[in-house]
Amino acid sequence: MNMRRVLVTGGSGFIGAHLLEVLAARGAVLMNVDIARPSETVGALAEWRELDILDQQSLSDTIRTFEPTAVVNLAAETRIGAHGLAFEANSIGLSRIIEAVKQYAPDAHLVHTSTQLVIGPGSEGLGPRQYDPYGPYGLSKAQSEEILWNEGSSLLWTIVRPTTVWGPGNMAMARGILRFIANGLYSHPSDPDPRRSYGYVGNVVDQLVSVLELPREAIRARVFYVGDEPELSSAWVDRFSRALRGRLARRIDARILKAAAAAGDVCQTLRLPSPINSGRLERMTADYAVPMLPSLQVLGAGGHDLDEGVARTVAWMRRR
Repeated sequence: MNMRRVLVTGGSGFIGAHLLEVLAARGAVLMNVDIARPSETVGALAEWRELDILDQQSLSDTIRTFEPTAVVNLAAETRIGAHGLAFEANSIGLSRIIEAVKQYAPDAHLVHTSTQLVIGPGSEGLGPRQYDPYGPYGLSKAQSEEILWNEGSSLLWTIVRPTTVWGPGNMAMARGILRFIANGLYSHPSDPDPRRSYGYVGNVVDQLVSVLELPREAIRARVFYVGDEPELSSAWVDRFSRALRGRLARRIDARILKAAAAAGDVCQTLRLPSPINSGRLERMTADYAVPMLPSLQVLGAGGHDLDEGVARTVAWMRRR
């Protein structure tokens, strides 16, 4: 690793910042390409270039001058509620990267970050090029995977599909479910208790680094989920509830939740705020465990205990 030159697109974001920290500690020469300015800490780890990956000329010039041995594509539009042109970075942006790598770094290892949402709940068992996307974001990422299959045949590439990734720096999760848990406002369904796939960011990054370090024959044209072993949703929630409040999360009868979700649907129609609706209830109660075993066998489980991850995440939240 100390001889590698790694270009990370989207390195100013949540996963990117953690990845840059680990790669810097291993002696890699790093460049962060992102439209967002990195935090002061992240900025000290890598050269930052403000760049939109849709800008073919600037992207090509950057790859030509930096001469990466690996490119990790984390740049993406990730807002679940976004639509249409907002997702061009996920598809057309990858085409721009492929073109630049082909031309100026044809021997580089291209690692493309997709998402578990290319396969929706209940669609486990599909092959690497079979998709059942969940929402517009999942669809855009499924399209990006097909772009890589079709346009990247001459390159060394790997696709990774992060699960629900949590940890210090995930502002959306801190402002969402973790804030509700901390304030005692979260109630977990008493039944059903779905199995879900989560990933502590430290373990996800360890698996990304494994992708970069493994022999080419182990990772060429492979698709890996990255995260921890699936677990009951209640176990994940209770781990945070104990750390934040010293007790298990409150349970609520499924019938009450259904009634509240129906009322929330009415509020949504009237453009009024509501903490729950039918869509959110479905997301809370549906099984969504992706097949992690093949990835764990090849990439490993990462070196971080989940209770340690919770403690670090809670400490970060309290500092903020």
